[in-house]
Amino acid sequence: MKIIFALLLFLPVSTNYETEADPRMNESYTAISQDTMQDPHATAAGSRYVNLDESESSDLVLFFGRFHPVFVHLPIGFLLFAFLLEFVSLIRRFAYLNDAVPFALLMGVLSGIAAGTTGYMLSLGGGYGEDLLSTHKWLGISMTLIALAAFFVRILYYDHPVWKKVFRSLLIVMVGVVMVTGHYGGSLTHGSDYLFRYMPEPLRSIIGVELEEEEQIALIEDLDTARIYDDIIHPILRTRCQSCHNPDRTEGELLMTSLDQLMAGGESGPVIVENNAEESELFRRLILPARDEERMPPRGRRQLTSDQIRLIGWWIDKGVPSSQMVSEVDISDEIFGILNKLTVGGQSFFARTVVPEADPDTINQISEHGFRITPIAEGMNFLRVSLSASKTSISEEDFKRLLPLSQQITWIDFSRVEVSDDVLRELSEFKHLTRLNLANTSIGDQTLERIRMLPNLEYLNVYGTEVSDDGLQFVADHVNLKSLYVWQTKINKETVEELQKNRPNLYINFGLN
Repeated sequence: MKIIFALLLFLPVSTNYETEADPRMNESYTAISQDTMQDPHATAAGSRYVNLDESESSDLVLFFGRFHPVFVHLPIGFLLFAFLLEFVSLIRRFAYLNDAVPFALLMGVLSGIAAGTTGYMLSLGGGYGEDLLSTHKWLGISMTLIALAAFFVRILYYDHPVWKKVFRSLLIVMVGVVMVTGHYGGSLTHGSDYLFRYMPEPLRSIIGVELEEEEQIALIEDLDTARIYDDIIHPILRTRCQSCHNPDRTEGELLMTSLDQLMAGGESGPVIVENNAEESELFRRLILPARDEERMPPRGRRQLTSDQIRLIGWWIDKGVPSSQMVSEVDISDEIFGILNKLTVGGQSFFARTVVPEADPDTINQISEHGFRITPIAEGMNFLRVSLSASKTSISEEDFKRLLPLSQQITWIDFSRVEVSDDVLRELSEFKHLTRLNLANTSIGDQTLERIRMLPNLEYLNVYGTEVSDDGLQFVADHVNLKSLYVWQTKINKETVEELQKNRPNLYINFGLN
């Protein structure tokens, strides 16, 4: 017991975050306050985040601070173990476990001090919101002090019935504080919704937790009047970067919640060099290889698309325009194509179209007639239709069976079966059709005339059919058609070449030639 008291006398019992004990700290804070008054751009960061002297914190302190994740789990384990030992020992056959409670508490206190000290060192590197950090800090200190109080009560007054009840009450409170402290620690590193993000919906409803849905970038109605920063660049930064660069968590002391804060830079200085994306740290981090430790966002985070990275580079090269509209700057064809994808009209058919879920009974009834009906992708209501291996032909009556699913059917594959123009009389009713494969069937120009009434068709395969030059004219002006397969048909090569000349972006497969 004397050894235990000797250890406690030499332990630092406070991990105070304040600077009153060191006059040099006060001097550095005074200097920072004066700089903040002189530089308005320093106000946002200087008034809210912990700062030290010009060198921030020494590399050695930060080195030891990186051991916080190693130590932080030890007090959790030891203190919960002490709690279990105490209450399990109430069972007569496990009474002997009670002797280990003081040791478990002592180890919990020691590891709690180690975790608190390294946590304080880690916090000196910055990048954490003051409110969350302060709450986590004081909860951690409270947890260690409660555990220390429980330890003394256990070794000095445990034999007294009243103090025994006090001791067990302290253990219960201690466990509660351990859990809350861990929650705030997780919130510091993973976000405030870390605990409830993947909680099942029924349980969230019971306890009254509402999660914000993952923010999506709103589509632009009018590209010409869209403001470059507010409507294009900021939404990208908000949905991809602000989870680590916000008032609650500020990695590298870089805030990205406003343009002024972004331009102010972080701990290593400015991250944007106007008119020069290649020299800008922000852009450099975005284009690093995925496995590079400096790549941003880091692995495991929601990444920017190649188009989004290209837009940020274009924005920097244009001088970081803030309030200008798209129509007020010069735009290359490449950038216009990328920007157009952000508009309502530039979205793919599946991104802009919503259909109700098909009735399962209807699908089952149609499937009994030899159709294979499956979703085109998990979680989507759009359907793909093909034929079972045993069905080699389709009648007009068969095809009409699909009409109740005309909203949901977007892919049809009737290749290599007996299908004629008469069978597909109702084809124009399938307005959401995007892919149609009629290769090696008996269809001709009448079917192509009906295809002209399918506004969303992107892929058409009539390889090995009876279609001719006359039928091709019906689809020549089809705006959304992207791929056309017409090999081994009655269409002439010259007609295909003329169509390719008029539609250079249309892929036409006319065979090996």
